[in-house]
Parts: sequence; structure tokens; C-alpha cells
Amino acid sequence: MIGFVSVVLYLRHYSKRWLFYGPDGVYGLDGIRGYAAESGTWSLYAVSGSPAFFEIVFHVGLVVAGLVTLGVGGRLVLAVHYAMLWSLYMANPAFMDGGDALVCTGAIFLLLTRCYSAFTIVKPRPKFKNSLLVSALNNTGLLLLATQVAVVYLMAGLYKVQGELWQDGTALYYILNVPEFFLPGVTPHLVHHDWLMVLGAYATVLASIFFPVLVLFRAGRPVAVMTMLTFHLAIALLMGLTSFALVMAAYDLLFVSSHVEDMRRRVRVLSARLATKVRMRHLVEV
Repeated sequence: MIGFVSVVLYLRHYSKRWLFYGPDGVYGLDGIRGYAAESGTWSLYAVSGSPAFFEIVFHVGLVVAGLVTLGVGGRLVLAVHYAMLWSLYMANPAFMDGGDALVCTGAIFLLLTRCYSAFTIVKPRPKFKNSLLVSALNNTGLLLLATQVAVVYLMAGLYKVQGELWQDGTALYYILNVPEFFLPGVTPHLVHHDWLMVLGAYATVLASIFFPVLVLFRAGRPVAVMTMLTFHLAIALLMGLTSFALVMAAYDLLFVSSHVEDMRRRVRVLSARLATKVRMRHLVEV
């Protein structure tokens, strides 16, 4: 999902890449270098003002993002992807919507995992002798990432509880009326119903706070994840924070990976039984 979101980002800005990220663009080379220095970070786009260099860095980033989406290259390509994506973010921080922070903070954790093998177009490699170490690193990365997601939800919920607008249930009304988040034809109908705004505000706070509690129990994980997936779908549709919603949704699914695997196993069993019945019926008819 992270690779897919990145590919979409590259393609969405492709025709105007020079304006948004180029050395003569909105920020310019000096602006990119100044922002990186002020933030104590770096960006490959700040290395040179050469047009050829910019084109190479941008297109390499796009290709690498595509490889990550297809599950090609393993940890090495994943690490290069994060370096390229971080450089892009630092070249124009105006496009950050929260999803970028989630990607970058989870980068180290994902590098420990085998996330690149969850969906891949290449044949799986044979197991190595150090599979125990690989499994330990994978589980550690997943645990750290899950902990980060739980902490993000908990802190977000506790922060909202302190806000007067969240306490009286009017926060969503004001948020949805912000020009950047206003969706013509939809938002006016939603904010017209006061009860819906109040219910949505309280549900958001409660879902965020109780998410870490629910995921501690296997039975509570599907409920927690489905609740937050609904929340992120609403964010993507109503507020336009698509990358943030998709990245968080992908992280949320970590908590129900075993449930998904159980469902896939049941589907395979049912499919096999159905196929057997069809064959038997065909033999009887013959």
C-alpha cells in the first residue's frame, strides 16, 4: 500500500514536477536547501540544481516506488524507496498531509519485516538457514509498528478529549467547514444534521482511545479495525486526506492478519469441498 500511495503521488505531480519539486520551482534549490538545513535533515533534490540530476532522481524514485508496489527487490529496494520518498517530501513539504509522517516513522520498522513478500510478482526464495533470525526480526518489526499505531490512536484521542470543541461535539462541524476540507454537494447535507456531527465527534474520540484496548484481545481486533477503516474512509472522502487514510488503513490491517489468513483458509476448504461435490455429481450423472 505504501508503494502504491507513493506511485500515485509521483504520477499525480508528474506533469508539474518541475514546478513542485524542481530547482527552479516553488521552493527552488535554495529553498529546498534552506528547509533541509532548518529541519536538520536532507534531500537528494538539494544536492544539485542540474536539470538532468533532477530528472534522474525523480524518475528513479518513481521506478523504485513501482518496484516496492510489486514486491520486487526486498529490503534493499525498500530502503532506497524511503530515501527517495523522504527526499521528495523535503523538496516540497506543502504536500504533506500526515501520511508522509506515518510512512517515514514506520520505515525502520517495516525494514525489519518481510512486508515486501506479502504481495510480490516474483517467485518466493527458498528458506535460509537463518530463518529463525529473519522471523524474529519480522515479528519485532510488526510489534513495533503495531505499538506505534496504537500509541498514535491513543494520543490522538486523549488530545481531542482536552479540546472544548470535541467535548461539546461541535469539532467535526467546524472541521468540515474549513475551505480545504469542504466537499460541495456533500458537506452541507452532513453538517445540516447536528446529531450526526455530535455522534461523529464522540465516536471518533471513543474509537481512538479504546482502539489500543480492543486490539489486545483477538475477538476485539476485527471490531477495532473495522471501526477505524470506516473512520479513514470518511477522512479520505470528506477531507481529501487520501494518503493518510490509506497508510493508516494498511497499518490497521496488521492487527487482523491472522483473521484474514483464517478466512482465506476457510474459503480454500469450502472451495475444495464444492469442487469435490461438483465432480461427484458429474460422475453420478455420467
